Parts: sequence; C-alpha cells; structure tokens
Amino acid sequence: MSKFFLGVILVLFLVIMLFAQAPAGQTAADLPLHTQKFSDRVLFAWAGDHMQLIRVVALSTARGVVVIEANLLRSIDARIRAAIEKEFGRKDIKYLINTHFHHDHTAGNQVYADATIVGHTTVPEGMKAELTGEGLTKQLDKFKGMAQDWGERQKKAAPDSGEFHFFREGLIVLKSVIEELQTGFTPTFPSVLFDKSLVLDMGDMTVELYAVGGTHTPSDIMVFIPEEGLVAIGDMWPDQMLPYLSKKAPWDLGSILENWGKIVESGREIKHVNFAHSDMKLKVETFRQQYRYLKTLWDGLCELQAKGATLEDATAKYTIERDFPYFKDRRLKVRDVDIHQNNVEAIWEKIGGK
Repeated sequence: MSKFFLGVILVLFLVIMLFAQAPAGQTAADLPLHTQKFSDRVLFAWAGDHMQLIRVVALSTARGVVVIEANLLRSIDARIRAAIEKEFGRKDIKYLINTHFHHDHTAGNQVYADATIVGHTTVPEGMKAELTGEGLTKQLDKFKGMAQDWGERQKKAAPDSGEFHFFREGLIVLKSVIEELQTGFTPTFPSVLFDKSLVLDMGDMTVELYAVGGTHTPSDIMVFIPEEGLVAIGDMWPDQMLPYLSKKAPWDLGSILENWGKIVESGREIKHVNFAHSDMKLKVETFRQQYRYLKTLWDGLCELQAKGATLEDATAKYTIERDFPYFKDRRLKVRDVDIHQNNVEAIWEKIGGK
C-alpha cells in the first residue's frame, strides 16, 4: 500500500476517533448561549460554560449596531448575531471590529460579511497565514491532534470535575470547527484598516480604536467607548498575571503607552474592561495598574539610560514589593522566568541598553 493511501487512512481514523469521543450527536450549536446586558445599549454574548470561547460585545447606536470580536466557529457567531438582533430589535449591523488576527477571533467574520469589518493593518496578513493554504492545513492538523489528546485526558479526569467538563465541551468545539473549516468556509478579511488609531462616529456613541500591537500579536488593538465607560482589549494580559514583554516580540512600548494613555489618562470614567476569552477577567483597577507599571518602567529606564546607568542599576531601581505592590500576589513567573526581571531587561534592550 502506498504512503499516500496510508496517510489518507490515518487522517480518516483520527477524524472518526474525534467524532467518537465527542458527545454523540452534539455540536457547537448545542452549547449553551449566554447573554448579559451591560446597559440598554450594550450586550455581551458568548457560548459555552467551560471552554475559552469569545465574549462578544455588541453596541446599539444611532447609526447601526457595532460588534466587537468574532469567534472560531460560524455556527456560534450565527447564534450570537441572532441573539444581538433579538435583544436590540434591529438587524442593521454596521461594523464588526477584530481586536487582532488570531483564528479564534476572526474565523467567524464570515457571519458578518454584510457589515464593514474593521481591524489593524496587519490583520489580513495574519489571517491569511492562519486561515488559508498551508496555514489552514496546519490548523486542521493541530485541532485533530488536540482532539485525540483531549479525548485521552477526558477519560482520565474525575467524572463531573471541572477538568472533565472542559475537555467534554472542548471536544464538541473541536468536532464542529474541523467540520466548519472544511465545509463552506471563506476567510473574510477587514476592509477598513488603520495603523495607529481610528474613531467611528456612531451618532450617539463614539468608538475609539487604538493600536497597541506587539505584545500578543502585531495587530492588537484596544477599543474604548467613552459614553459607556467600556474598554475591549482582546487577549493582552489577564487580571491574574504581571504584564509580560517577550524579548523577541516586535513591541514598541512608547507607542503602546501613548495610545493606552489616551484611555487611562483622559479623565474619562472606565466602568468595565472586556477580556475576550469568556473564562478570563480584567478588573478596571488592574488595567490601570498595568499601564502604571509599564509606564513607570519605560520612563524610569529611559532616564537611567540617558544618565549612563547600567542594567544592574536599572534592575536595582524597581522591585515589585516596593514599587508595584498591587501585583505582589499576581502570577510573577512564566515558564520559570521572573516576569519583572525579564521586563526590565527587555525594555533596557529595546531602548538601546547593553
């Protein structure tokens, strides 16, 4: 038997195993759908109880409905869109905003193909890398591998435990996404792109978009709706950890802080910050303290370097316990790396230190 046919048989076997492991007859369309009113004009919507699916924000404005975030699955976004239209009693969706290019935030764009899709200039390139050609094939292979792994891990989890339900729900999602990405899927790209900032005037509501890319993806943005005191941040840093700056990532902290500051230093009230994944939170105070932490490091290390100080001087200048006690009980290590020490070194290198 040829290697080609052996490969085909192996792929078919993996798909059959996936369908066998997912609860019989269930797809993502069967996951519970949740909605929460933030105000008369703002709705949050997400699917599932245990998986990290995306919490969508919908705004009912004088000039149409604005949706922030899509999901990995068209079937979920179709249900969310229907819930938005029912809640607001209108179908005129004007804009969909992508907070970054990752497939779990953009594969569902197709459901909003009749709206104007907005994103950072780097979103189309990132989407093409993940959702077309070889990139899409790799995603499918990854999902099939995850399904096999999660099926085994579900078997080992205690019945009715949180872990068990996570993998159970995850297998339903994986089964559905493999089907949807192979049948009728069309990558749907933003048609309105911006580099640094963009303001959407919606009549009775203003939607401010600010580029803060480079820490999670090059396409990261923050969205601020001042009339509602609402911020949407995509997938930057959740509440439970100190902000982490990868030394290899293409971030420009000065530019990030300039745009971030237009939200937190504007004197306008922030009532809520929406972290995209539905199982994660970000408190308003943490959002402010994240900004303060990074701005303090950036300004202080720039000043030290201008005075001819060394990295050792910079390291000794700031400690979590003395200077940033708000974070002392947060996660301070990632893969055995001290996040604060890493951040000092990363910023020092970015501004030209040795």
